[in-house]
Amino acid sequence: MQTHSQSIRATLSVILATLLLSHTACKKEAGLAALETDANGFLCLKCGAKFYTERTVFMGSKCPQCKQDALTQTVGYYCDKDQHLTIRAAEGDRQGATCEKCQAHLVNAMKSPSEKDYKAWGATKVKG
Repeated sequence: MQTHSQSIRATLSVILATLLLSHTACKKEAGLAALETDANGFLCLKCGAKFYTERTVFMGSKCPQCKQDALTQTVGYYCDKDQHLTIRAAEGDRQGATCEKCQAHLVNAMKSPSEKDYKAWGATKVKG
């Protein structure tokens, strides 16, 4: 037979476990949401041209504008301080991301840009 204190401990353990699981599930969903997008972005490291495609379409490494083999995918970093999304090459910069607007160092701020973000960035849509 359980004592009153054992019953309270068991109830508290169940409540704590439920809270931990729900907290973990929320973080996981937020992380997945940051990766979901309706577009893919590309930046030419030679001429600076910006492009985007539909989510299911990927471009090769040849830039449609300068014809050089310097096209790379992009990634976004979201700044909570000023709600600005910085889009940049996914490779080639070892300094780390900084916000284009306020120059804050962006840590754990990766967010996949959407078609709307790429349009605002000045990217041209390429059809697959």
